[in-house]
Amino acid sequence: MGIRVEIGGRTYECEDYSVQEDSTPLSVGDSSGGVGTITLTLVLPDPDIERDDPFWLYGPEWFIGEAVTLTDTRKGFTLGTVDGCDRDDVSARATITCLSRLSELNVFNINAQPFVGTLENAFEYYLELAGITTDLFVDATIASRSVVFPGFTGELWLRLKQMAAAQDCDISLVSGIILLRPVRERVAERGRDITRSSSTQSGSLAQTVEVYWYDTSEITDELVYPPGGWTPEVEVLNVNAGETAEYQLELSASVSSIQTPTMGTFVAQDYDASSVYTVVADDGLPVNPTQWANNGGSVTITINPDTTTLTVNLVGATDITTVSGEPSKSFSLALASATSGSRYSTLRIVGTGVAYNRTLRTFRTGVPASKTATVVGETLDNTFLNDLDSAMRAGVRAAKRWTGVVPSITGTVSAINRRGDSGVASYPTYGAVQTEIEAELTTPAYDDVETWYVTAQSLDTYGDIRTYWFETVQDDYANQVFGNVSGARVWDAKRRRWYRIRSGTLTPGGIGFTQADDDLLHSDLETLYTALTYGDVEALKTDMTYQQEYLTGAYNG
Repeated sequence: MGIRVEIGGRTYECEDYSVQEDSTPLSVGDSSGGVGTITLTLVLPDPDIERDDPFWLYGPEWFIGEAVTLTDTRKGFTLGTVDGCDRDDVSARATITCLSRLSELNVFNINAQPFVGTLENAFEYYLELAGITTDLFVDATIASRSVVFPGFTGELWLRLKQMAAAQDCDISLVSGIILLRPVRERVAERGRDITRSSSTQSGSLAQTVEVYWYDTSEITDELVYPPGGWTPEVEVLNVNAGETAEYQLELSASVSSIQTPTMGTFVAQDYDASSVYTVVADDGLPVNPTQWANNGGSVTITINPDTTTLTVNLVGATDITTVSGEPSKSFSLALASATSGSRYSTLRIVGTGVAYNRTLRTFRTGVPASKTATVVGETLDNTFLNDLDSAMRAGVRAAKRWTGVVPSITGTVSAINRRGDSGVASYPTYGAVQTEIEAELTTPAYDDVETWYVTAQSLDTYGDIRTYWFETVQDDYANQVFGNVSGARVWDAKRRRWYRIRSGTLTPGGIGFTQADDDLLHSDLETLYTALTYGDVEALKTDMTYQQEYLTGAYNG
């Protein structure tokens, strides 16, 4: 086993390490899931030999913010940034705490524009907002998925987790690459358990949960205000002469741009072809656009960072007289209706971006009113829920969170794999090594190879040689445990159900998971009951309550 740590371009002997990683949640209402941390115990260089080492020259604080690469030939490698550092001069050890590379996504006050394209391009766009343009990847099976996302503002990592949950994906750091990939691609293979314990606790109860979903579509120069077109209920915007008034307008769209409105003297109630408005004075008559502008009147509209609201600034003109000869004291963006005489709003805004129809759906949890007075456990509002399938998936997962039963397991395993992987580091074959050496030395003898290793490659020990060849394949997926623990599925035979690892810790001696949530799927049961009829399955569940049937897991008699 070879463990190596590079910090700021220098290599140190690593005595111990702990890599903690979380998976992104499957429930869109769950904000848990951190970016991950790395803790290193380093053996400091001899101060009498390496007096110029920064640990001795400047102290451990010198390394704050430096890039870290941790390599373990049994688990692959991972990247991070030094976040804290302590030094023990007596033992000549240093403890280095780091944030994983995913911490680069912990960016606040992000302003994302509405997006139309593929999931791969959306992921690239969002990461670019954090300054990340390299070493990112979207799994080929989902890369070309079409998406239409509204814009957003706020914390990038939180929003990415919401997107991943809505798209049924994981965000992971593997081989130093930030990955977006489908969930449930990896398993903790049976037979490799070191420890295992399970727990079923009582949780929160509610009769229902609610989910908003956004039926989205791309728009170009279409009406975004008033949302859905004019109705008599649309507010009329007013401003006093010589004063300023500000209004916030909510849209049913996320806009990247709007057409600057022009002032006219007439706008029909059903008009929606361009951005326009009219201004009327106290007497209800339209104000001439030139007179309005020359007397200091203006209407300015800007898109807010959330892209779904507009700010309207009105400045009232002065010295505009009414039919009575008196100066108008106030103005409205309106006209008088020919039928009722009352004023109606004439402000129309067309824009480009993503329109959406926001719909609320209710999901029952199965918990009766006799068990809880809480009617609605939670209301999920995630703008990445853009189709009915994702909304239904989100609703079912949310309902499960409020049934009062929370199965989970913890444990330690020796390997995390894709289905069929061996869990053992895959080194180059003897033939591949021989071919590469012969390309360098041409039909070499054993002594020639030994000299080549020592002289040309500065490899003095067998361990050095082993590390050298591992580096040629360390990026291969099969050699990466770092980043592949959280999100992996774990089968628990005693509880007859699958779990999904939410939080894992990797050390030189093992792979521990401190939280694995219930992940038993209907498809898992379908596979189990393939040979059974509905009557056979019903017979298996006779005299069970719904909760008991749920807790029996993949029970087949």
